[in-house]
Amino acid sequence: MNDKPMPALRNFSAGLIVLAEVGPDRMTVTQGAFFLIAGLADQAGRPATFSEIRETLGDVLNKSLHTTYKVFLEEGRNREGKREPGLGWLSRETDAADNRRKYLRLTNRGRQIMAEVASALAAAH
Repeated sequence: MNDKPMPALRNFSAGLIVLAEVGPDRMTVTQGAFFLIAGLADQAGRPATFSEIRETLGDVLNKSLHTTYKVFLEEGRNREGKREPGLGWLSRETDAADNRRKYLRLTNRGRQIMAEVASALAAAH
């Protein structure tokens, strides 16, 4: 058996374990990947929109993610005015030049989660 991929899988697993511990009970791997991609884009100084992340990942994202990713957003109200609870890891920021574009940005709590994942990855080395 080739042992070369094992360290990378161990590191990846460490990051997933952090997300599993701090995330909602029913968080899927796809949702976790979505959060990490949104967080990494924001940390790189180029926040992404949902559509940009979907285009990047292609068929990996399932169709229900369009609604279920909202679990990572700050608490808010839907179009009918009903309260929508959220984890508060991400916020949506409207593009000043195009009100239709909503960038996903890390909140303070989201930055903490990203730091915990990075710390777990570093410790797994």
